Amino acid sequence: IAQLGFIVYSVDARGTPGRGKAFQDLTYRNVARIEVPDHIAVLEQLASTRPYIDSSRVGITGYSWGGYFTIRAMLTAPEVFQVGVAGASVVDFIANPKPIEPYLGMPQENPDAYEFGSNIRLADQLQGKLLMQIGTADVNVTFNHTMRMADAFIKSGKLFDLLVMPEETHLLTPAGVAYYRHARDQYFVEHLNP
Repeated sequence: IAQLGFIVYSVDARGTPGRGKAFQDLTYRNVARIEVPDHIAVLEQLASTRPYIDSSRVGITGYSWGGYFTIRAMLTAPEVFQVGVAGASVVDFIANPKPIEPYLGMPQENPDAYEFGSNIRLADQLQGKLLMQIGTADVNVTFNHTMRMADAFIKSGKLFDLLVMPEETHLLTPAGVAYYRHARDQYFVEHLNP
């Protein structure tokens, strides 16, 4: 992406592992509240000392949980993120709670956190350009996740783009990786370049 002329930065927001228990515990039973603001804070800090950063044209991309947070950023901070490419995205914790239970607890123990974390309930807040990708043979984030998000956007009258990759699983084949990256890159070129 940088070779296309974009400035790229990556953030391990609070709650990610590998930086100590206190850092990781900030999102325990509290996922989806501080991660996007952390990304915004990093962008603001970078832009404050680098006048060549055009913070009026910002894209975000991620895959799997990164796809979830890409959609989350597009819905909760549309004034910051104008373009997003979300691959194999979790969209709602309750649809498949097993991977999130260690962080949020059981759905019946913490229903407010599960409801808060749903991107589906925020579909009407989409303002920018969003490309969602899903493989039809993905068993980690199944096809119905993306279809439920698409349905919510349609019911809200929000336009979005969709890349369906036949027979691709969560771990894309080499050809699938190349195609996905090309689609992602072209989406940013088309929608972020002046």
